[in-house]
Formats: sequence, structure tokens, C-alpha cells
Amino acid sequence: MLEKIGIGIDIIDINRFSEKPYSENKIFYEKIFHNSEIKYCLNHKNSSQSFAAKFAIKESVIKSINKKIDFMEIFTDHYNLKPIASLLDDSSYNFLVSVTHEKQHAVAVVVSEKIN
Repeated sequence: MLEKIGIGIDIIDINRFSEKPYSENKIFYEKIFHNSEIKYCLNHKNSSQSFAAKFAIKESVIKSINKKIDFMEIFTDHYNLKPIASLLDDSSYNFLVSVTHEKQHAVAVVVSEKIN
């Protein structure tokens, strides 16, 4: 049973994103985030905080599963104001996501469940 459950946690310094503005680093962001994720982050007053939080979610997903994946294989979104994550080409995992940010850090925790 335990091999079907995984957990991942990640903490990111928000300055890593504020020092790399989207307008000057589009290629960097497009290697990590989908267009809808970029639009979501850019719609927030503190887009660096949002980018850091989404990055932390993706890192936490990677750490929670026993499979090598790329950032672009992970999709993050929100449902009922809560963060969610999924794998684009693999529906065999469910994820529980929690994210928080405070001043200069964003933290995400992901619990994964292998369902197939």
C-alpha cells in the first residue's frame, strides 16, 4: 500500500523569480510553465510569488512520484480557489496539493496516490 503513496515538499526563494522578470526571460518561463499557468501568474499583483508557488508545486509533484518527468508534463491549476496538479499524459496519479507563501518564500507540499 505505501508504495502507492508519495509525498513531496519544496521551498523556493521568491527572489529567484523577481530577479528574472517574465518580460525579459520568456524562454526561461516557457520551459517550465504552460501558457495558462503563465497567464495566471501574470494576472497577480506579485507575479513572482505566483511563479515561485507554481514552481514549488511542480518540484513537489516530481519528488512525490517514482517516475522521471519534466516540468512541462505537470499541469497546475486551481479548483474552488485551491491549487491542483495533474500529469498531462498520465492519469494514473491523484495529487493533493497545498501551497503557501510568506514574504520571500513559497512552499508546496504534494501527496500523490498511484491509482493504476
